[in-house]
Amino acid sequence: MASPFEVLQSVEAESLNKAAGLPILDDVKQSWTGIGFRIGDSLLVASMDEVAEILHMPVYTQIPGVRSWMVGLANVRGNLLPLLDLKGFVTGQDAASRKDCRVLVARHESGMTGLVVDEILGLKHFYLEEQAYEIPTLADNLRPYIKMAFKNADQYWPVFSFAKLIQQEKFLQIAI
Repeated sequence: MASPFEVLQSVEAESLNKAAGLPILDDVKQSWTGIGFRIGDSLLVASMDEVAEILHMPVYTQIPGVRSWMVGLANVRGNLLPLLDLKGFVTGQDAASRKDCRVLVARHESGMTGLVVDEILGLKHFYLEEQAYEIPTLADNLRPYIKMAFKNADQYWPVFSFAKLIQQEKFLQIAI
């Protein structure tokens, strides 16, 4: 009669003989992930590196004597967050109903800025090979903030650069 240890050894040997190997991953594709959002009719995506968080429209205080796209200041977990209407800044048309909007909190070297967008479309995943070298038809007022685009299933997703937005002189001059 075999010892318990010998029985375990024979079970292990039989399992190893009948075990199927793990699948081999031959081709690993590099990917890029961003946050999809909409301003007006434009579908855009922002790099995950530039987005700190996504908020529902917080309670905010309006500031007198500023441009119409400067929505106000919100207290978010004890920190003051400036809120700017991205559609209003880029196109000159304020969001139709700010209470239904969402806020992308953009991270930059001087702090955080809340950018009000019409809608959040969730995470968007692209393979780097889907990068489009020609940017699709796009409103001229958006073009300065687009650094590249991805094409996925016949849909172009221009990549909006918050860093380019925040460097604009017009963006820094909110007073009327």
